[in-house]
Amino acid sequence: MGKISVYRFLSAGCNGCDVEILECLVPRYKLADLDVEVVERPEEANVLILTGGVNIKGKEELLKIYEAINPPRIVIAVGNCALTKEIFDKGYPMVGPPDQLIPVNYYVPGCPPRPQAIVKAVADILGVKIEETEDYWLAPEGFRGKHEFDSEKCMGCGACAQICTADAIDVIDGPDKRIIRVNYGHCSFCAFCQDECPTQALRLTREYHLLTSDRQTARVANEVNLVGCSVCGGVFFPQKQIDWALKRIVEEKVPAYKDFSSDILSAMMICTKCRREIGSIKRAKKLLANLSERARKL
Repeated sequence: MGKISVYRFLSAGCNGCDVEILECLVPRYKLADLDVEVVERPEEANVLILTGGVNIKGKEELLKIYEAINPPRIVIAVGNCALTKEIFDKGYPMVGPPDQLIPVNYYVPGCPPRPQAIVKAVADILGVKIEETEDYWLAPEGFRGKHEFDSEKCMGCGACAQICTADAIDVIDGPDKRIIRVNYGHCSFCAFCQDECPTQALRLTREYHLLTSDRQTARVANEVNLVGCSVCGGVFFPQKQIDWALKRIVEEKVPAYKDFSSDILSAMMICTKCRREIGSIKRAKKLLANLSERARKL
C-alpha cells in the first residue's frame, strides 16, 4: 500500500505541521523505502494525512477529498489542531476538529510534531520497522517531549495547571483522589509546568512518538489521595500537599514554629467551609496570636 495524499487547511492552523510534513519528504527519512508514494490527487491515494482544524470553507473540501480517496481510506490527523482545534477552538468559522466530519484512524499529537514522529507513525500504521540508526532519530538534549510524573513527589497541588498557558492540564477531584492530567491535544510542550512544579515531580522527556488511534488516550496523568476534613469529613485537599506545606513552615521557613506543629496541622485539616465556623475562627485567631508572639521573641 503506499500512496499518501497530504491535505492542508491553510485557514485553520499556523502551517507549522505542514512544514514538518514537507520535511518528511527529504531522502534521509526514507519514505520510499516504506513503499510510500506522495501523490498530487486524492483519487490516486488510499491514505490521507491532514493538519489543522476545519473551518466552514474547508469543510466541503475535506468531505470531497475523503470520498475521493481509495479504500481502505486511512486518515492520519497530524498536530494538535487536528485533534482539538487548539487555539482556534473558539473561532467563529470553526466546525472541526476533523474527526467530527470524517472518520480519523490515527492521531499524531504535537505543536508541531517532529518529522521523525510523523514518519514513525506512518511506519507503525503500515506495520513496518524503521532502522533508527542515524543520530537524527534521537531527540536532542533538552528536547521537550512526553511528560513523566514522579508519583512519589507529586502532591497534586495544581501549580502546573495554573501556569499552563495552553489550558492543557486538568485538575480533577473525585470521591477520594485528585487527578492531574496533561492533554496532548492542547499541550505546546513549553515546559512551564516542569519549571513551576515545586517538588520537581513533573518533567518532559525526550520521547516524541505519541501516535494513538484514540485521541482520548493522548494524555498522561497522575493521582494523589485527598484527605477528609477533620470537622465535616468531606474530602477537600491532597494529603501530600498538607504534609509538604507543614514541613516547609516548621523545618525550612520558620523553625521556631515547630512547637506548634500539631496546632498548625489541625488548622490545615479543616476545609474552607468549616473554617468559617465560629469555633474554627476562634481557634485560628488563638493560633495566629501564639505564632505572632513567638515571632516577636525571635
